[in-house]
Amino acid sequence: MVWPSVVSRTIPLTDRRAKLRLEMAIWSGLDEIAKKEERPVRELCQEVDSSRPTTMPLTNAIRSYVLDYFRRSDFR
Repeated sequence: MVWPSVVSRTIPLTDRRAKLRLEMAIWSGLDEIAKKEERPVRELCQEVDSSRPTTMPLTNAIRSYVLDYFRRSDFR
């Protein structure tokens, strides 16, 4: 099995800067969503951060957000 490459980016959030390690596929999906929605990635991450359960890590919430976004768009 070939493991996906993981990339780190630092994203400024409302109250802090978060260093996020995510798979390239997730970053690419997030970049595509930002382009389609005409919003910066930073803004999308802030939205996910503010709406996630406090017990869920931000990286997991972002993965779920990207997956859910593309799942919903396939059925429209």
